Parts: sequence; C-alpha cells; structure tokens
Amino acid sequence: MKQGNMHAFAVDRIAEWIVSERFPVGAALPIEQKLCEQLGVSRTIVREAVKTLAAKGMVEVAPKLGSRVLPESLWNMFDPQVLGWRLSFREAGVVAEDLTELRLLFEPAAARFAATRASYSEKRSIREAYQHMAAAEGRSQAFSRADIEFHTLILGACHNTFLSRLAPLVDILIQTTLDLYSEGGWDSKHIESASLPLHAALAEAISEGNAEAADTAARSIIETAQNDMREALQRLATKGTAATRRSRSLQKGNTGED
Repeated sequence: MKQGNMHAFAVDRIAEWIVSERFPVGAALPIEQKLCEQLGVSRTIVREAVKTLAAKGMVEVAPKLGSRVLPESLWNMFDPQVLGWRLSFREAGVVAEDLTELRLLFEPAAARFAATRASYSEKRSIREAYQHMAAAEGRSQAFSRADIEFHTLILGACHNTFLSRLAPLVDILIQTTLDLYSEGGWDSKHIESASLPLHAALAEAISEGNAEAADTAARSIIETAQNDMREALQRLATKGTAATRRSRSLQKGNTGED
C-alpha cells in the first residue's frame, strides 16, 4: 500500500472508531505504538492521521498527555469526510434531515441569485446538466451524478463565494438518499421520473431570469426529496422491525420455546 493510501486508511479507521463510539467523547486514543499495531502502519502515518483528525476538530492533541476525542459540537460538520463518517455510523436519517433543512435555507436563495446573475454559458450548462439527468433516467448512479452536476452548477452560477462552497453538502445528501433507497429495496426510477419536471422547471426559470420561479422550483425539488427520504427511512425501519421479529422467532424455534 502506498504511503498516501496508508494515511487515508489510518484516518478513516480512527475516525470510524471515534464516530462508532469505540472511543467516546473524552476518551484517550491508544498510544502511538498501540495504534501502529492495530492499524499495521508506521508511527509517522499514525501521527499524521491524528493531526488530520485534529484539524477536523475531532481530537485534541496535547503534549505529553496524548490525544483525546472532542465533543461533536467541535467537529467540522461542513467537512465532507466528517459528514460521511457520521452518516455511516450514526442515525443517517437524523443527519440527512438536518442537511435537508439546511438545503431549504440556502438552495432556493442560490437559485434566485443564479436567475439574475448567471451568464449565458452558465445557463446553457445548467440546461445541459438537466438533459444529462433526463438521459440517465433509470440508471441510478448516472442519474445521481447528473443531479449533483445540476445543483453544483447552480451554486456556482449564483456568484456567491460562500454559497458555492456548500456544493459538497448537496453531493453527500444526494448520494446518501440514493443509498437509503437501495437499502430499503426501493426502485428509484419512479423518484427520478417525478423529479425531472421539477428540475426542468428550475432550469427554465434560471434561463429566463425569473428569480421568483427559480426560488419556488428549487424549494419544490428539496421538499419533494425530503418527503421521499422520509418514506425511504420509514421503509427501512419497517424492514428492520420485520427482520428482528423473524430473528426472535427463529431463536425461539432453536431453543424449543413455546
């Protein structure tokens, strides 16, 4: 394994241990030598991995005292990696709901700005991104890539330095929602079909410079996605409950219980 890959591996693994609460808030991380043994990497790799997590606000490194896990309130939640770890090892629905509420705050405004600030070429790119979505209908991975491209272009076309930096959050949420559909055994094709007219309306509103219509269309897209996500989570919860009941039934059968 190359050194860069070893560093990424060490960062991911330690972060997973933290987020899964193997090392809860306030806990000290094992000493470097112990981490080296657990991860199968050098001291240098471990040291750099811990520094990376410290930069993300997840751990505190104190001379002669070692490293301790910091409260989540100090973690950089706008960091795509931190968000990804949380979505993988905590209640994905809670995090996804929080992200969706954030989208409702900034994406309609970004769409409004894009309608009045986007250049001709930017408007054309947004229309083309919509066409990529339409062409990818029925192919969930390709559709999600085109969907991410569409929203990223709009954030860029709003010409606001801070809003454009929020694109990774949209990327993560779209991917997470797709994963939830897949885990719940839900065919995403009908979701794609329903979302296309909404995206078409947004692309048209921006192209025509209609800020009010762009705001409304963006809000409709996010609220529809929010409802779909909630339904997917409900299906997952029902699926999990059914699996638990089957497991208990099998256990009773194996133990001869009535």
